[in-house]
Amino acid sequence: MARIGELDLPASGFSCSGCHGMRGEGKSEGGVTAGNITWSNLVKPYGHTHPTGRKHGPFTDSSLIRAVVNGVDSEGNELLVAMPRYKLSAEDMADLIAYLKRIETDLDPGLTETTITVGLVLPTSGALAEVGAAMKDVLAAYFDNINSRGGIFNRKIELKIAEAGAGGAATAAQNFAHKEQIFAFVSGLTAGSDPQFAALARTEEIPFIGPSTLLPHLENPANKYLFYVLPGVAEQARSLVNFAAAQPELKGARTALVYSDTTLGNAAGNAAEQQAKQAGLWVTDKFVFKPEYFDALGILNQLKHGNATSLFFFGEGKEQTQFLNEAAALGWPRNLFFLGALSGRDLSPTSQPEVSQKIFLAFPTVPSDVSSEATAEFRALQEKYKIAPRHTAAQLSAFAAAKVFVEGLTRSGRDLSREKFVNALDTLYNYETGVTPRLTFGPNRRVGAAGAHIVSFDPAKKEFTPLGWVNAY
Repeated sequence: MARIGELDLPASGFSCSGCHGMRGEGKSEGGVTAGNITWSNLVKPYGHTHPTGRKHGPFTDSSLIRAVVNGVDSEGNELLVAMPRYKLSAEDMADLIAYLKRIETDLDPGLTETTITVGLVLPTSGALAEVGAAMKDVLAAYFDNINSRGGIFNRKIELKIAEAGAGGAATAAQNFAHKEQIFAFVSGLTAGSDPQFAALARTEEIPFIGPSTLLPHLENPANKYLFYVLPGVAEQARSLVNFAAAQPELKGARTALVYSDTTLGNAAGNAAEQQAKQAGLWVTDKFVFKPEYFDALGILNQLKHGNATSLFFFGEGKEQTQFLNEAAALGWPRNLFFLGALSGRDLSPTSQPEVSQKIFLAFPTVPSDVSSEATAEFRALQEKYKIAPRHTAAQLSAFAAAKVFVEGLTRSGRDLSREKFVNALDTLYNYETGVTPRLTFGPNRRVGAAGAHIVSFDPAKKEFTPLGWVNAY
């Protein structure tokens, strides 16, 4: 508890850092100057003379305890009334003194007075190596451009690359963070290792900003150090369900759910089933298929007897194309729902191009998300740093993650720490990166764009029609 005048109030509302600064260096707040409480300053042998004229000698452990508890300095003089008097246990007081003795050098890893070191986890080989390289080009250019303008509060951002080798990306990131003293990881590819990265973020208290994945690892309570920019397949599936449930002709109708027994398929299918119960959508038939035994016509014939009006299908590229072809040939069901992230390049049924079914897809982003201002900024960056336009989606994802990271640094101010940075990102509301949907984070929200754009597709005209953004929750 803290005593203010004659009132006893929760001490959590009167943190030491609120007046004395995150590192105890002292600052002025509301016309009151709070002193420097770093240990080297408190024990100066020649004592202290304050702006009010009050003078006293150096503090000791016991005299500091009296100052905090009784509100008197080392000579017994009353401290300012703005200084709360705290009720502390002996153990808490010992902890406070121990911390004050090291606070001057207790900066978070990767943080100095002139630099902020960030990491980027990239695969060194395989199909994703080139995608990772495209991301690195954008991040390196974006941060260098920030540094050329003086950095963030005179700190330069130093980007270091963690190469994910045979031991796994998460293991590489952990070893790299310890070796290089990383303040945070920005962007990168975490697909396939999302639970491991989440555990690393939580146990090591390392912020991860905008990792690119279709499987954001969400926990309850939320992992405070994870900030995903775009939705995964689960969030997109939930948005599809919410869209369908909002259509009067579909909410009470029978619905079928089909998905593959794979990591992505199960994530989307399970999320859709859970959301359907919450949204009042009636799922009467469900079929989970093994990819190696996929039989689109067999599944459709088995489910057709249920007479569902709508069907959600979460399979990948070729499976979806085959399923769409067979559904078009049967002329059933009336409404088909897919995830754009899992779709093949051609959505038009080859067997029945005049298909009359309604086709709806969920997409994490659409072209209209990209503003003219952001386009100009991104192109200027490409030209200045000779960035080859490749894997555009990955490059824009890295661009968005970098902007979110810098926004968090800016909101944190000069007294930067991981804790302050995380708290600053929690205040982002409808933040515009210019290349993604607007982002909102909070203590219980770790996906900035928690929803999806719903788009209808006309197979005959091969035209997409945006129907709007739908939240996942």
